[in-house]
Amino acid sequence: MSAAQVDVLVVGGGMVGVCMALAAARVGCSVALLELRPPQA
Repeated sequence: MSAAQVDVLVVGGGMVGVCMALAAARVGCSVALLELRPPQA
C-alpha cells in the first residue's frame, strides 16, 4: 500500500462529492475522490 498527500479528500462520488472535488480542484487544491463502487453504465 502506498501513501499519497492531498489537500482535499472527498469520500463518495455522488453528485455532491463530485461537485466538491471539482470546486476544490478549480481553486488549486490537489484532490482525491474515493468511491466504493465502480460507475454504472
